[in-house]
Amino acid sequence: MLAKDIMTKDVISIGKNTPTKEIVKLLLEKRITGVPVVDNANHIVGIVSESDLMYKVEPMSPALTYWQNPKRFEEEHRKIVAKNAAEIMTSEVITADENTSVEELATLMAERQIKRVPIVKTKELVGIVSRADIIKTIVRSPAAPNRRW
Repeated sequence: MLAKDIMTKDVISIGKNTPTKEIVKLLLEKRITGVPVVDNANHIVGIVSESDLMYKVEPMSPALTYWQNPKRFEEEHRKIVAKNAAEIMTSEVITADENTSVEELATLMAERQIKRVPIVKTKELVGIVSRADIIKTIVRSPAAPNRRW
């Protein structure tokens, strides 16, 4: 089975200028845990997840100083003060194409510790596969009791 067989095709996405308050509202209303950020050509430029938004609530690690880990310090600070998607999104997005197998997607999610993989076709966002989509596929599979990933 391939990504195109299980992906959600009507992907909810946002633009770079979407305010963080609107992103939170969208995630809650749509009951999703993350949302791709796209440009005018529907090319994925980032992703905002619940974990990105947690920085708006959680204070920065008290033991973390600029001198200990400058990159992490700057990243946490950037997310705390972010006002829109461009400022809070993760810009290094892990994507897959429509012909990626479900097994490859599951492995990718486990190894990279991510909860969703945007599916692209010639750079354009065409779908998204979440952990829930993978689990549903396993449960519906006739070989589910014998499957080892």
